[in-house]
Amino acid sequence: MTKEEYLALYERSLKGDCSPDELARLQQYEDDFCFSDDAETDEAIQEKIYNRLSESISQEEKAKRLFPWKAVAAAAAILLIMASGLLYLNNRLSHRNNPVAAASRDTQPLQHDIAPGGNRAVLILDDGSKVDLNKATEGKIAAQGNTTVNKSGNGQLVYQLADQTQASSITVFNTLAIPRGGQYNLMLPDGSRIWLNAASRLRFPTQFTGSERIVELEGEAYFEIAHNQQQPFIVKVKGMQVEVLGTQFNVMAYEDEASINTTLLEGKVKLRNDHAGEVILKPGQEGVFTGNKSFKVNKADIEQAMSWKNGYFVFNDEDLTSIMRKICRWYNVDIQYSSGTKKLSFVGSISRFKNVTEVLNMLALTGTVQFKVEAEKITVIQ
Repeated sequence: MTKEEYLALYERSLKGDCSPDELARLQQYEDDFCFSDDAETDEAIQEKIYNRLSESISQEEKAKRLFPWKAVAAAAAILLIMASGLLYLNNRLSHRNNPVAAASRDTQPLQHDIAPGGNRAVLILDDGSKVDLNKATEGKIAAQGNTTVNKSGNGQLVYQLADQTQASSITVFNTLAIPRGGQYNLMLPDGSRIWLNAASRLRFPTQFTGSERIVELEGEAYFEIAHNQQQPFIVKVKGMQVEVLGTQFNVMAYEDEASINTTLLEGKVKLRNDHAGEVILKPGQEGVFTGNKSFKVNKADIEQAMSWKNGYFVFNDEDLTSIMRKICRWYNVDIQYSSGTKKLSFVGSISRFKNVTEVLNMLALTGTVQFKVEAEKITVIQ
């Protein structure tokens, strides 16, 4: 792949329009930045990283004058280089401070591997019948009330009104169920787009009628909502609701997570709960709804919140147990801990379309944790 082809593909990935195969091609593109051997000092390696970052920043400034979108790609590349550098330096310190653990990793590579997830989903129609979208051919797959359901390429389900002027007298509901190891993209008849992460479900009407557009979410989803001031869009999730007019946001509400996190990228949303009241989020903010029925508003980590949709794992000082829950869902495996878990956090970035051993090896580079991979189970050894 040429550099020009890579940049064009990267532009598409930033918009969320890449297929899993295209995202995998992006990861396979070899950057010319590399680290030296262990004979170099940490200071020398840091200088190399600094020089490369300076060079990238210079290229970014040129890109801003020529092609504005390339500046975004350059900034993303800088973040990846920084993450790689931190992991590498952490690894060198681990070798120096814990040679036994380092030798153990070198002599005991992971023996098994597990492929990443992909576009997998089951559509549950109003009568309870199920359509396996992995097996369904492209084109029309169902008619639901006044709406036709179509499967397009790149893992997308599209709902289209057969008659724009006709309102259905009966509300018909569908559910899109995403298994562990799956993801899918949905376009509703109002033009809103929703990306569903692994182990998630979305229940929605096939045609929006009345004064509100209401859907129900379990798990995690990213929303790009078509603006309609006369018909607010409402996401109901675990005793809370997110109300919007037209905006872009991510909601993470898994049963095994301690809170519901709503991250706002664009527009304005209102979070509401009967006991906690309501809060309004501005772009760049994250609303956290905890088990004690209260809201907290933080500055959002947009990069980390959106990493799953963009095809990456991004760990910005993230707890190991949180990371392993993500791995559990995406690789459809069970996680077991060999002993009590220690408080460990990690910084790094890697494609979600790598096999699981590549992700685990990146974590093991720190010398603080090891893993045993079996057919459908990963054991964490600390």
